[in-house]
Amino acid sequence: MAIKENMLGVKEIDCSDGISTEDYNQIDPNILDCFPRQQYPVNLFHWKEDIRVLSPVYVAGRGLDRHLRIKVRDLSEKGLLFFSRNQIEQYTECVACNLDTALEDPNLTWEEKAGLFVNELNRRQGALYAHHLGGHLEDLQRAVGSLCVYLIQDPQRIARLVKDVHADLSVERRRINASIIALAIYVELNKGEISLELLETVALGFLLYDIGMSRLSPLMLGKPQQLTTSERRTMREHPNAGVELLTKLNLARQEIVEPVIQHHERLNGTGYPNKLKGESIGQLGRIAAVADSYCAMITDCAYRTCIPPINAAAELVTNERKYDQVICRTLVRFLQTVQK
Repeated sequence: MAIKENMLGVKEIDCSDGISTEDYNQIDPNILDCFPRQQYPVNLFHWKEDIRVLSPVYVAGRGLDRHLRIKVRDLSEKGLLFFSRNQIEQYTECVACNLDTALEDPNLTWEEKAGLFVNELNRRQGALYAHHLGGHLEDLQRAVGSLCVYLIQDPQRIARLVKDVHADLSVERRRINASIIALAIYVELNKGEISLELLETVALGFLLYDIGMSRLSPLMLGKPQQLTTSERRTMREHPNAGVELLTKLNLARQEIVEPVIQHHERLNGTGYPNKLKGESIGQLGRIAAVADSYCAMITDCAYRTCIPPINAAAELVTNERKYDQVICRTLVRFLQTVQK
C-alpha cells in the first residue's frame, strides 16, 4: 500500500491489491457506539471500492458535528469504515467500555482481548475497593460475566490472562494479578466441571478477596519500612473487615466469603484471623492463599526484592506445612505450560 494524492490534494492510501487486515480493520456500528460522541479516538478512513483507496474521513481528537457523525455512521453500516492498527491501543481503550462487544470484535486478537480484560477488571476492581458502592459492584459483576463467558467457551484462554499478569508485576497490579492467578488455578483444578453461574461467583470472590485492605490507612499501606507490632495487629484484621464490607454489599455466598476471610489462613494453624488448620480451610481459601503469597513474592516492594515467578512457585511447593501442595503443584505446572 502506498500514499498518493487525489485531484483535490487529499492524501489517500492506495489499496490496489486489497486492504491488509494486518494494517487496517473495519469498524462496525456496535464498535462505533463504544466511541465517545464528542470526538473519536482514532483516525477514520472511507474504503472507496471503485478506485480501491482508503480516503481520510476523520482525524482523531477533532470535534464532530451532526453531519459528520451521520456520515461516519452510514459508512460503518455499509462496511466501508476503517481505522489503522497503528492506533489499536486507543481503539481498545474505547471498546473496553463494553466487554461483550469486545469479546466478539474480530479486530482484536485473543492476546489483545486478554489484556483488555485484565486492564478493565483492574480498573473496576480498583473503583469498588476505593468506593464500596453498589454501582461499582454492578460494573465489576458485568465485567466478570463477560470474562466467564470468554473462559467457558475455551478454558485454555486463562493462560493468555496469566501471560498478561506476568507482563506487569508492579505493586499497582498485585491485587488484580493475584485474583487472576487464583482464578487460573481454580479453572485448572476443575476443568470440565464448572458451570457459568458457579464460575461467575467464584471469580467475583477472587476479585474481592483483599477488599478488607481498603479499610486500612493509605499511610500504613504505603509505608516504606516494615510495620510495627501495632500496625501488624491492625493489618491482621483486614479479612474480617472484608467480610463486613461483603455484608454491606449484600454478598453472602460462601464462594465469595471464603477467599476473603481465609486467604491468610495456613494449613498448620499459623495464619490469621482465625488460626484455622487443615480441612477447616476450604479449597477457595487455599487457592487464594497460594495466589496472594505467590504474587507477593514476584512483586517488588520497598522492603523486599521480588524473585522470579517459577522460583516463587517452587518455594511454595517446599512449604507444605502452610500451603496445599496440590494447589502449589498445579500453579507450577500451569506456569511451565504458559512459559513454553
